[in-house]
Amino acid sequence: MSTKYPIEQLLRPPVELAATLAYGCGGLLALLSPGLLLTVPSVAYVLATFCFYRCAVRTHTAVRLLRYQHTLLVLPWWEISSSQIPISKKDLFLGRGFEWEAIHTQRHHDCSRRERRNILKRYQTRAYRRARALESLCRRWLVTRWLAWALSYQAWWNPYSPIPRVEGDTTLHAVGLWEEESDITQPQSERVAHTFVSGTTRVGKTRLCEVLVTQDIHNDDVVIVFDPKGDAELLIRCWSEAIKAGREHQFYMFHLGYPDISCRYNPVGSFGRITEPASRIASQLPGEGNSAAFREFAWRYVNVISRAGTEIGKRLTYEFYLQYGADIDPLLTEYLEYIFSKNEDQHPHWRRHIQDLIDSNEKPDRTMSGRDRRAWASVQVYKESELFDEVAHALVKTFEYEKSFYDKLVASLFPLLEKLSSGKTGALLSPDYLDLNDDRPIIEWRSIIRQGGIVYIGLDALSDPEVASAVGSAMFSDLTSTAGGIYKFGSDQGLPRFEGADGKKRKVCLHLDEFNELVGKDFVPMANKAGGAGFQLTAYTQTLSDIIVRFGDRAKAGQVVGNLGTLIMLRVKELETAELLTKQLPDVEVNHLALRSGASDSSTIGSAEHFSSRTEQHASTQRVPLLHPGDLTRLPKGQAYAFIGGRLYKLRLPMLNDEHTLPQDISFVADAMRKQYKAANDDWAVMPKRWEGAA
Repeated sequence: MSTKYPIEQLLRPPVELAATLAYGCGGLLALLSPGLLLTVPSVAYVLATFCFYRCAVRTHTAVRLLRYQHTLLVLPWWEISSSQIPISKKDLFLGRGFEWEAIHTQRHHDCSRRERRNILKRYQTRAYRRARALESLCRRWLVTRWLAWALSYQAWWNPYSPIPRVEGDTTLHAVGLWEEESDITQPQSERVAHTFVSGTTRVGKTRLCEVLVTQDIHNDDVVIVFDPKGDAELLIRCWSEAIKAGREHQFYMFHLGYPDISCRYNPVGSFGRITEPASRIASQLPGEGNSAAFREFAWRYVNVISRAGTEIGKRLTYEFYLQYGADIDPLLTEYLEYIFSKNEDQHPHWRRHIQDLIDSNEKPDRTMSGRDRRAWASVQVYKESELFDEVAHALVKTFEYEKSFYDKLVASLFPLLEKLSSGKTGALLSPDYLDLNDDRPIIEWRSIIRQGGIVYIGLDALSDPEVASAVGSAMFSDLTSTAGGIYKFGSDQGLPRFEGADGKKRKVCLHLDEFNELVGKDFVPMANKAGGAGFQLTAYTQTLSDIIVRFGDRAKAGQVVGNLGTLIMLRVKELETAELLTKQLPDVEVNHLALRSGASDSSTIGSAEHFSSRTEQHASTQRVPLLHPGDLTRLPKGQAYAFIGGRLYKLRLPMLNDEHTLPQDISFVADAMRKQYKAANDDWAVMPKRWEGAA
C-alpha cells in the first residue's frame, strides 16, 4: 500500500485477500484450462502471468497490513549478546528504531480512535476467548496438541494467537514497523555536549547504561561509572567487558559496601586550589535559611586547617580534619613552631621563651582558660615577635575565640566527619599511604585518566544514604577540579605524553547513575567547560523533581538540565519530566476521515421525488503535538525516545542474551580483585631489587 494518500487506513480489514483469491483462481484457470476461457494457449499463458503478478502484488499488500496490525499488539523479540553490540569510534550505538515524524503521530492517533477498537481490543472479542478455551481443551489430549500449538503460535497469519500482557502501549513503537527498523546511533563527536537519561525505576536505564559502557570500554576510553545503589549486575558487566577488551589490568573498583576488596580514595587529598577541600566538605552541610551562616563559619574553619596542614606537609584527609577540627591546639602549636623555625635568625631563642611562659605562673585570659598551655604560650611569643604570617594570623584568631562558642558554630561539621572517618569506611576515605601491608591501591583521578583506567564506584546508598551522598559529591567535585586542570594544562602536565591504543588522546566517559545524589553547584561549570578537556557525561535519573529537591531551586535545576545536550527519555511517571522533551517538539497536522449522511424531503407537490439522501466522507486536519507527554508515561519497558541533534528518534533497547552466563553475585570479582591487588603489591616489592641490579 502506498503512503502518498492523506489517509492510509492501516486499521481496516485486509480486503486485498479477496482480490488475491480472484487473481489466483483466474491464473490457475488460464494456466490449466485455456479452453474454458475460449482462447489459445499462448494468450492464456500471458493472461496467467498477469494474474499471478497481480496476485503477488495484492498478497504482499495484505501480508504487510496483517503484519502491521499484529505488531501493534505483539512486538518482535530482539536479543543480542554483548559481543554483538556494534563498536565504533565514529558512532555510539543506542538501539534499533526509526526517526519519529508526523506520519507516526498520525498512525498513533488513528490507533486511539474508537472505530479501530476491533483491531486493538482483539483479546476482548468472543472469537478470541473461544480460541483460548479451545487451546486449553486441546492440550489435554496428545492427539489434539498440534491444534493447541497452531492456535497459540505467535505469527501475523494467526488471528487467534495469544496476546502477551505487557506493560505500556506497544503501538508507540509498532507504528514505525510499517517500514524497516535501523540502528539508531549518535555521533561520538556530539557526546561532549553530554546526555541526560530519564526513566522511572526498572524500565531499562541500567540496561542502556550497560550498552553504552560496553562500547566505551571497547573503544579504549577512560570509563568512570558512578553507581550509588551498588548494582551487582552493572559491576559484573563492567568487569566482564574489561576482560573481553583485554583491559582487566586497568580496572578499579571502589565500593563502600565491600571495603575489604575496594580501592582506597582520598576525596580531599587532590586539589588545584587550597580552597577546594573546604568547599567539598562544607557543601555537604545544610545551607538553607539560618544554616547558611553556620556553613560559612565551617568553611572558614576547614580552610584555615587546610592551609596550615598543607604548609607543614600534612596530608589532608577526613581523619586529619576530624583530629584537628575537634582540637585545633596541636595544629596551632606545630604551625607556629614551623614559622619560628623559618625565622630562627630573627628569633633564635623562641623555644626557651615558650618554655618559660609554660613554667611561669601567668594565667591566660578567661576565654582561653580551657586551651592547651603550650599553644597559649606559642601564641604569646608569636605576638611579641612581631612576625606576620597570613595562615598563622588566621589560626591565632580562631584560637582566641572562646572554645565552647566556636564549637557551637561548627557543630554540624563534626557529625559529618565522624561518619566519613568511622570503621572500614574511614580506612577507605583516609588511606594510610605508608602502610605497605595494605594491598589495596589508592586511586587518584589524574593518574586514572592518564593511564586509561576503568573505575566502578559503588556507594552503597541503600545502607547509608548520607555517607553515599557525601562521598559521591566529593568525588564529583574532585573530578570537576581535575577537569579544570586538564582543560588548562592537559592530562600530562609536565609528564611524558601518554595516548590510547590508536595513538589518539583518550576521552573520559562519565556515567552517573542516580544523578541527583551526585550533582552539586559545581556541576554547571563542569558541564560547560569539561567538554574541552575530553569529558563526556551521561546522567541517569528518575524525575526532574529529584534534581529540584537536591538544589532546592527550580531555576538551578533547569540550569543543570539545560547543559545536557542529548535527551533520552524512557517511561516516566512525572508529567513535568515528560514535558522536558515534548515542549521542545513542534506541532504537526493529523488527518481525520469523517462520515456524513443526511436526508431531505421534497416540498414540491406532484413531484415524483419524495425525498433525497446523501452519504459522504470528509477529510479534515487538526494540529496536535508531535509527541504528547502522556505517551511517555505509557512506554513499555526497554523503549525510549531520543532527542539527538534536534531530531526525535523512537528506539528500543536490546535484550542481552548472555545475562544468564554471568554470575549472580560479585564473589568472583572479589577473588579477582584480591589477586590483582596482590600481584600489584608483589611488583612493587621486587622493584627495588631490579633497580639495584641495574645499578
